[in-house]
Amino acid sequence: MPYAIESDITDLYGPQLLLKIADHDRDGIPDPEVVQKGLRSADEIINAYLSALYTLPLPSTPGVVREAAVDIAVYKIALLRAGRSDEMRIRYEDALKLLEKISTGKVGLGLTPGEGGAGTPGAIDTGPSKAGRSIRTVRS
Repeated sequence: MPYAIESDITDLYGPQLLLKIADHDRDGIPDPEVVQKGLRSADEIINAYLSALYTLPLPSTPGVVREAAVDIAVYKIALLRAGRSDEMRIRYEDALKLLEKISTGKVGLGLTPGEGGAGTPGAIDTGPSKAGRSIRTVRS
């Protein structure tokens, strides 16, 4: 399940931005393969961060993760064109900072207790243990 879809981008930024950065063939429609490439890139980046602490896939996509996916995807899509802005870069960097905090346990995902448990999606993965202590520790 992707963290964000094309309509999430247009909901947050409006249809004109997506048209500006993803209409490479200039036919008045964002190119689906360009949009999907940006969204896949965002998913890969987010999974790299979340897998440090959570079992994937998550049972649902928290809003903060969806918004981070949108900001990352927009930045990645805009890299292919001259349409990127300082705001896009800042939002991208802010998304990465948030994901770093999530991956270290400084920020939670807001998952309810019923959505996790040992070995289930959304559970906190503390890694292999030896003598009751986790080999992987979470930085604070």
